[in-house]
Amino acid sequence: MTEVEVQKFRENEVDGETVHLGLTDSMLDHLFKGSFKKQAKFLQIVRQMQEPGHGEACPAQSNTQPKMGRGCVTATHSTEDMDTEEMHTITFQVLDVDAATSSQSFGRLPDVYVLPSFPKELQAKLDAKEEVQRVPQYRHKIIRVLHETVAMYTMYPTHAEYVKVAQALIRKYPFLKDVTGNGYHTWHMSLKRKFKTERAPLVQNDEVKLIKEKFAHGTKSKLPDAESPNNSLRTKPRSELDVLGEDAFSIAGHVKILQTQYSKAQPDTAIVRDLMQRTLAWRQKEIAEGMSVEDTVKKYPFLKTPSGLLEEVGRIHSTASISFTDGFNQIVHKVLALAQGKSPLAKQYLEAREEALTEDLPGMDFRAALILLPIIFKESVDHHIMMGEGEHNTPYPIVQVTQEDWKSTFEGRSSCSLKVDRVEVCEGMKVEEAMISSFYSYFVFNLEYQPKNKNTLTFLQRCIAKINVKGDRPLPTTVTRVINLLF
Repeated sequence: MTEVEVQKFRENEVDGETVHLGLTDSMLDHLFKGSFKKQAKFLQIVRQMQEPGHGEACPAQSNTQPKMGRGCVTATHSTEDMDTEEMHTITFQVLDVDAATSSQSFGRLPDVYVLPSFPKELQAKLDAKEEVQRVPQYRHKIIRVLHETVAMYTMYPTHAEYVKVAQALIRKYPFLKDVTGNGYHTWHMSLKRKFKTERAPLVQNDEVKLIKEKFAHGTKSKLPDAESPNNSLRTKPRSELDVLGEDAFSIAGHVKILQTQYSKAQPDTAIVRDLMQRTLAWRQKEIAEGMSVEDTVKKYPFLKTPSGLLEEVGRIHSTASISFTDGFNQIVHKVLALAQGKSPLAKQYLEAREEALTEDLPGMDFRAALILLPIIFKESVDHHIMMGEGEHNTPYPIVQVTQEDWKSTFEGRSSCSLKVDRVEVCEGMKVEEAMISSFYSYFVFNLEYQPKNKNTLTFLQRCIAKINVKGDRPLPTTVTRVINLLF
């Protein structure tokens, strides 16, 4: 502790009794201003102090102070203008966090998780109750800070601990709540993805090694390229990426040419495809390491087109079907038949179809089948499409239809855009084109499937797009049952 921090303890009468009663977030922030590490250490110290039978008391402790474990250090400070009885003795246990991290004594979050302060600019916006979750830059900063504080305890938080942290964030800043659901689901999933990404390169970390060994299966786990069955990344792990002799300098040159080509009315297709292939592994590495969707499409602007997303998936997964449209056309009429009677939306489609011209029916049926597909998996269409000009508070891909008119949408007269992590990736598309691009964007931007529409997306991946990802689990029973009805 610095002299300034010791003085703060003295001025605020923070002694053993005060600590035992509990300190709030603001109190801790005042005592250790600007240091997440010291705040986290202090909380860990308090937790250790309150554990029954944790070693013997330090010789310097008074009989009225809580007993603390071995390794405690007593710091006694007095001032000339204080009587002996008024002198404050600050006694606390100093834990070697670095040594604990390198050993195999891994902890859990405290029963009461204390939300840390955030970087100055972000904290000011939070204090002003600004909805910063709509700005990817600030949202990523919040997740980063939460990750750093939790990682001091464990690199493998439990489901309950993820929820505890997400709920703490929403309780303190209720304006950050999700519009739908329990209010903290997207924060929970974002933090979970952050931990998965950060754990990947920590092959020498004792906790990561211990967990990997614990859940290894047979000789497969010993193979250098083995993946966990629970690996939810859509792109290849960073350990398998091959940048083919490229470096930051050469990539910067390729990117400059790509951006120049994008600004032209007629880009040179051969040059674009060659450079997108050359930068693929590097791009995947950047995305896997946390590059935001906004920064990705700025750097690689050809990902802002439906054809660019399609070609990117073909580069990532060589098994992908050449024609999504041909594969889906085989089941269009069965999808429409299964959807009838299960949603008012299916009825609206039939009413619109009765007024359509005969030559428009094939395109209209294809469009409607894509829209209604989630219904036969008992999932909501709303997780794929948003009607109107409002904001959708989700990091997942969403198709936004400019008009709030399903009839125009079924007829193909509505203009759509694709948003990923609240960033407009593509615009001015037909709804079927936007929905296919939405599906492909999960692979391009390395996203997990949203739990609420996972069965629909899994079906499209395995049965229509023919994309097989190493480590994918067997198809769920719900998907298998629908496949049996469609094929």
